[in-house]
Amino acid sequence: MAFFSLHTPPFSVRIDTDSPTLFNDLSVLYPPEILLQSPCIKHIYDFHIDYKRRFAGKSRPYHFRTGSEHFRMADANQLIPTFEWGLNWCVSAYQQQYLAIHAAVLEKNGRALIMPAPPGSGKSTLCALLMLRGWRLLSDEMCLIDPASGQLQPYVRPVSLKNASIDVIEQYHPEIKVFHRTPDTEKGTVAYLRPSDSSWQGANVCAKPAWIVFPAYQAAAESVAVFTMPKADTLLYLAQNSFNYAVFAAQGFSLLSQLVENTESYRLEYSDTEQMLECVEQILC
Repeated sequence: MAFFSLHTPPFSVRIDTDSPTLFNDLSVLYPPEILLQSPCIKHIYDFHIDYKRRFAGKSRPYHFRTGSEHFRMADANQLIPTFEWGLNWCVSAYQQQYLAIHAAVLEKNGRALIMPAPPGSGKSTLCALLMLRGWRLLSDEMCLIDPASGQLQPYVRPVSLKNASIDVIEQYHPEIKVFHRTPDTEKGTVAYLRPSDSSWQGANVCAKPAWIVFPAYQAAAESVAVFTMPKADTLLYLAQNSFNYAVFAAQGFSLLSQLVENTESYRLEYSDTEQMLECVEQILC
């Protein structure tokens, strides 16, 4: 297959590839109305992805790039992780329509939860488990703030699971299938969880931010401990984890100030996943 397209609101992507498997592999993660076999001729795409073999050798022959900008190379058995990381790179590096923060976002009863956290904090695990408990997924990687309204724009994509988090999901939900388990990547073993039907159905429905939670998994910590976060610390952390805060400048500061002022902020340390989930549901709902 030479060309196909991916329409995950608010962005659309045109992919040019010579991989014989990429489209079919993605089709288990994205529904057919999102992943199209043929690009729309008259559609203006946000990103044009070139993902082809560039060398005849066996070591990382596939190159992911958009325009003249190169992202990285990939082995044939790591096409899906590199593709997903590449899409994150495209949005984080090149879109300036939304103020973007590295965070998971979910919604329940019209109110959105933002979870910014560094790698290893359990963010994606908590995000996946909450989605499987009925929360609507907006994104597991990208909090997009509409500067006109202050609302959160969904960017629904598969949830990325890494290493031990894969086993946690399979332990709590053995009926749920995790796709494309890929070992030996630069992030260890990665796999992907398909978004819930309600998440896809709400892909164009913005949400009002209500809570900001900083999860921190610590094996030696109490089962679960919750601390109120100072608003100044919350704003600083969000600014540090924004991909384009400097581009928005004074407007970015105003947006984050408004966000922090109108939400409740917590730090959540935990070692017991089940108690953590119960605590989150009790505090927030």
